[in-house]
Amino acid sequence: MKGTSDFILNTSVMERRLFILLIFTGFIPLVLSVPHQYYLIQQRKIWSDAQAYCRATYTDLAIIDSNDNIVRLQNEAQKQQFSSSAWIGLYNPINSWRWSMGNEPLGTTWWCSGQPNNIVGHDECGAIGPWGWNDLDCTSPHSFVCFDVSKTGNQRYIYISTTMTWLDAQTYCRQHHTDLASSRNATEESVIQGLTSGWTWFGLFRDYWKWTDQTNFSTISWMSGKPDNALRNGNCGYINNSQAANAQCSDIMAFFCYAEITGRQQILKMKVRSKEDANDPAVMTAILEQIKEKLNNLLRTRNITVKWRKQPDGVVFNKLKGKNILP
Repeated sequence: MKGTSDFILNTSVMERRLFILLIFTGFIPLVLSVPHQYYLIQQRKIWSDAQAYCRATYTDLAIIDSNDNIVRLQNEAQKQQFSSSAWIGLYNPINSWRWSMGNEPLGTTWWCSGQPNNIVGHDECGAIGPWGWNDLDCTSPHSFVCFDVSKTGNQRYIYISTTMTWLDAQTYCRQHHTDLASSRNATEESVIQGLTSGWTWFGLFRDYWKWTDQTNFSTISWMSGKPDNALRNGNCGYINNSQAANAQCSDIMAFFCYAEITGRQQILKMKVRSKEDANDPAVMTAILEQIKEKLNNLLRTRNITVKWRKQPDGVVFNKLKGKNILP
């Protein structure tokens, strides 16, 4: 960047208003990175084979965690004139069942025959009845059983007849008792079953759709009516026209891989005029955050890392006598 470019930063540090003028005279100490580079592989494979290929050749099946990455993936598809369906690194973690109380992993189970079957495609919450357990849509209203650690014996299990969604039931139990009840052994199972007459929420739940790096699914939207489980075992995700959908993992289709790209680093020298000590950690943090925000907006990306580079004397800013105080 040749010449100079001035802009005004206004910030609050320890409840003080600062007026800071930054004058850019070169390149900056910033790491500008594009973490995801996408590769469309038009060789058709089942989801697990596609993942194995991506892991061996790149990083993994494509993870799309920002709008910028959506654009990059679209550009890759357009470059290859591709407009069909392709696997991405999205999957339904159907074996992640655990207890709400303590996030405890599942041990012994009492599933009804054929359960869990994820019949509507998003059955992530468990209900208990006189017949055993069932996986249901978490938004369905049911009565529920709380557990209260402050009580003793069977009094620790409290049946609530008011119907709620699973999440609302969990919130209620945590506010008024300890949590939704767990059924970790035959004794607990017998006590809770004795309180029920139909499907009743308790503390059993599992994760929703995830990316292969274990982060929660976000950013892109589902196609209308998806996810479903019309053909059963539709636990793998694909993308078509920038929307996600689910299919049987044994289906064969093209796929997107991604690779993590290391950042490019550039140096920028900067002069600061401020009534505050520019080497004050709070001031430095405030300046850095504003630089990052302005660069993010300028370059239309959220993937910038900015950090200070210390001078040989161990400080970031060296005082320029007579030039560092605002008039």
